[in-house]
Amino acid sequence: MLVRHTKKKLSPFKFESSFKFSTTDSFLKCRKDPNNHMVQCIINNPHPEISGFFQKGFSLITNEAVGKSLHAVCVKGWTHLSIFHTNTLINMYSKHGNITYAKQVFDTMPERNEASWNNMISGFVKAGFNLDACGLFLDMWRQGFELNGYNIPSLLTAFSRSGSMFLEGRQMHSLVLKMGLSHDVFIATSLLHFYGGYGLVSDAEMLFEQLPDRNVVSWTSLMVNCANSGLFYKVVDLYRRMRHEGMSCNKNTFTTVISSCGALDDENLVHQVLGHVTKSGLETDVSVANSLISVFGGFNRVEVASYIFDNMNELDTISWNSILAAFAHNGLTEETVRYFHLMRLNQGKVDQSTLSTVLSVCDCVDNLSWGRGIHGFLFKLGLDYDICLSNTLLSMYFVTGQCKDAEKLFHSMPLKDSISWNSMMAGYVLAGKSLDALRVLRELLHMGNMINFVTFASALSACTNAEFLSEGILVHALVITSGLHDNEVVGNALVTMYGKCGMTQEAHTIFWSMSEKGLVSWNALIGGYAENQEVDEAIRAYKLMRENGANPNYITLINVLGSCRDQSNLLKHGMPLHAHILSTGFESDAYVRNSLISMYANCGDLSSSSSIFCALVNRTPATWNAMVAANAHHGHWEEALKLLLNMQRAEVDFDQFSLSASLSASASLAILEDGQHLHGLAIKLGFDNYHFVANAAMDMYGKCGELDDLLKLIPEPKTRSRLSWNILISAFARHGCFQKARETFHEMVAQGAKPDHVTFVSLLSACSHGGLVDEGLHYFASMTTDFGVPAAIEHCVCVVDLLGRAGRVAEAEAFIEEMPVPPTDFIWRSLLAASKIHGHFELGKKAAERLLAANPCDDSAYVLYSNACATSGRWQDVAGLRGEMESQNVRKKPAYSWLNVRNKVSTFGAGDESHPDSEKIYLRLWELKREIKEAGYVADISCALHDTDEEQKEDNLWKHSERLALAYGLLSTEQGSTLRIFKNLRVCGDCHAVYKLVSTIVRRQIILRDPYRFHHFTQGNCSCNDYW
Repeated sequence: MLVRHTKKKLSPFKFESSFKFSTTDSFLKCRKDPNNHMVQCIINNPHPEISGFFQKGFSLITNEAVGKSLHAVCVKGWTHLSIFHTNTLINMYSKHGNITYAKQVFDTMPERNEASWNNMISGFVKAGFNLDACGLFLDMWRQGFELNGYNIPSLLTAFSRSGSMFLEGRQMHSLVLKMGLSHDVFIATSLLHFYGGYGLVSDAEMLFEQLPDRNVVSWTSLMVNCANSGLFYKVVDLYRRMRHEGMSCNKNTFTTVISSCGALDDENLVHQVLGHVTKSGLETDVSVANSLISVFGGFNRVEVASYIFDNMNELDTISWNSILAAFAHNGLTEETVRYFHLMRLNQGKVDQSTLSTVLSVCDCVDNLSWGRGIHGFLFKLGLDYDICLSNTLLSMYFVTGQCKDAEKLFHSMPLKDSISWNSMMAGYVLAGKSLDALRVLRELLHMGNMINFVTFASALSACTNAEFLSEGILVHALVITSGLHDNEVVGNALVTMYGKCGMTQEAHTIFWSMSEKGLVSWNALIGGYAENQEVDEAIRAYKLMRENGANPNYITLINVLGSCRDQSNLLKHGMPLHAHILSTGFESDAYVRNSLISMYANCGDLSSSSSIFCALVNRTPATWNAMVAANAHHGHWEEALKLLLNMQRAEVDFDQFSLSASLSASASLAILEDGQHLHGLAIKLGFDNYHFVANAAMDMYGKCGELDDLLKLIPEPKTRSRLSWNILISAFARHGCFQKARETFHEMVAQGAKPDHVTFVSLLSACSHGGLVDEGLHYFASMTTDFGVPAAIEHCVCVVDLLGRAGRVAEAEAFIEEMPVPPTDFIWRSLLAASKIHGHFELGKKAAERLLAANPCDDSAYVLYSNACATSGRWQDVAGLRGEMESQNVRKKPAYSWLNVRNKVSTFGAGDESHPDSEKIYLRLWELKREIKEAGYVADISCALHDTDEEQKEDNLWKHSERLALAYGLLSTEQGSTLRIFKNLRVCGDCHAVYKLVSTIVRRQIILRDPYRFHHFTQGNCSCNDYW
């Protein structure tokens, strides 16, 4: 048996009139009858496809409706149709896809010839009824008809398209050889298609080379086989052979060659082929032109693609989709949308590919309104249930920060595939919502299907923060049980996850266990080392990568440059890397240039960063962002904001990175008005939902004293990231809301969020400023035992400060001797400050000596020790320290205070008389002095640190910068409004007392922020309860 066949049932159809068929002679007798009116009507019909019916049958019919009408006329007028006309009728119905009608006509034929069987078999194959075609061939064989050059190609096509009838095709090839038909060009071409359909290109090539006669179809068939198997260079070789042998090309040849040139990224060859196309007169052919548009679009030659499109005589949907894809590929959003509207105006048929392309350019906030419009258009076209388009919309909403819209769409989708679920996971990861991403994984695990390597890669991306390390380890276990541990994509995700969680040894182990290591794998390993500042390991991995034959790309260099974080790294690795980049030509890459700016800034060389930035003519938004971040890293907050203003003047679009960096600068400068403006801009541009912008806005409001505004922005507890929790705890601590800070911490733990080292720094700081000594010590102990957070130097500084503020200085000293990390200057500085406050001079002296031994140029050590001496009345020691500062050329960091009045920042130093309203300021200051003295104020001259008489000491206190800012603020702001003042150093005790009394006299709330906390003065009280 040639075929094993289970016949596919066709849907039944019955004609209203039964058909009767006779021989050709009887039909000819009817058409020769001059008195037959119907015959004359057909012959005299003005339409050639009808008037030529008697000679050509139904073969000229191009419109199915016309064909049906003519068929009805035949049924009504005659009882007889010839076999020839019936065969053309079968062909007509098959050609228009109406295989049911064709089969009904075939079944009712009283007599069939070989053409009848061949036509019906061909019709089945064209309609995709491959098994029915094979079954009909068996019936034909039983009727005594043989294989021939007409039915063999149809059957081979059926075997190829079925995808499961390779053995039958082989048997057919054997029969062809046995019958001596192997040299028939049409049969040979069908065999080429057959072998190509099963990916057996070598078999097809062997068959092709054995052909004595080859036509353009044979050549093109082999080209298509090679192209489908990714052998694009063979397609080009065949094209060149074809031309050398003088064989002409048809449109299918050109489309295959053009597409292969695009895949090979050979633009020069495409231009050569274009010349051949033009010479052949096929440049306006729809299929050829469509291929040219697609390829030139991929080469970023949009002007060429547009020219070809504009000169086409005929446009189909593929033409429109090709030009839209060309514009979209080159980021020409407005052109993409404009041509989409032109397509609709020209009645172009919009399909799934059209909408996917247009949606692809709506992946930024500026174009979100267009994306929403396309979403609405889907409903109009009835394509809202299309899974592919819905998945594209999911990605668009997530990329533009519209998480709620994405969630709403996802829940409304009646059908979801694995891409839908993976899109949700990837979207949540992009939005910084790792918990939501892991929740989606949990749902998929419960469903028990649709999990693949992309799912695990997204889940591991959700765990690239130490907060979710334990979840990442669980996902790793699931990867192993699923048998996907050797998948390269999953392996790369594992290396990335462990690297970003600080577990570089695990990342190293997984990397070397991978059977396949691509460029992405090496970048993931080097990126992990860079993340953890393991610069030597990063450089070693980079060298190994090159030794193993992998060529680095811009991401590799970005990672290696990112590992250089200090001056020693700069000299040893950073500068040699810069030289290497110049020699390899990577300096032209914008991303690498931006990384060089960041690298020099991180290593303390801001001038080199500025030089690179200033030398650039074409600056991308990322370049501006890198320079803004560089200035912010060095504490040049005003310069960072100036850069943002210059960025706006240069008409460079802000993005989430520039806005978050600028909000951080406003927070550090405590400029509420600028911060509010930037937050409003983020909302207007649609970036307020991006998690780092939202967190930067919350941090800004917290640091500018607007705790209520911060609380309006904070997400619901179940959706808060750890960073959001940390910002809230830190804000409560800074504003003196110690009980709320503690409650927020416990709520954070109850919600399942994992505290990190930053959380405990904020919590311990709250306990320190709130005088909660025992509770703070309890948190420090539980930090390691209950939460697995190792004690770092920042936590130890908080504990020393906690004990020192409470006067338990001896305990602070004992803690330093036993603390798990070596003490640094921060520790000794904190102990020195506590010794000054509580009069432990000898201990303060010891701390100062440790500080100066480590850094003889530490101005804060001299100042703190000098103040301790002054407080103890040791003026001779004060004089000695000041002399030593002069000999060491150490200058004290000047104290200054500032406030923002009507969008203008006014800054004051101690005894400052440079302000235009200086005379009014001092007059108001003396009035305040008189008023609070009447209220009982007595100056605390222990806060005056110069050896003068008491009157002079008090006068010096009244020239402190925070008092000058206070007087100016009272003069320049409306009565009853809240006054906000900021100081770069800790507020002195006497100024603190003055602020309390002034708040009562002027009946206004005064908010003073120093580097340690906020002081809210209201009606003679301070939020710190005089403990700061």
